[in-house]
Amino acid sequence: MNYLLDTCVLLWALEGNGTKLGEFANLIQNEDNHIVVSVVSYWEIVIKQALGKLDIRDDLLKAINDLGFSWMNIELKHIEQLKTLPCIHHDPFDRLLISQSLSESIRLLTHDQKVTQYLL
Repeated sequence: MNYLLDTCVLLWALEGNGTKLGEFANLIQNEDNHIVVSVVSYWEIVIKQALGKLDIRDDLLKAINDLGFSWMNIELKHIEQLKTLPCIHHDPFDRLLISQSLSESIRLLTHDQKVTQYLL
């Protein structure tokens, strides 16, 4: 199965934080599953790091690749999908991840209750 990680889940996976990952840990570690990271998450991490809101390792891209995760780029259809989303959540990064998940029919792994309202 294919899974798209939200930014928090990605950071917890990189930390190896099974407690925060909860039920997602088994999905991420299962070699039968295809784990995808959006460039949206990398963009969000870089911005938060530049603002001093996040301290992240220098080899972030290598660490993500070493875990065997695949990358998803932003496509026009992802942006078009944004038009259909109700305004439950106002975070632009989360909204784009939701849009990618919906337009690609890939399950978004998130613990954010506002985000999960879009995916029901």
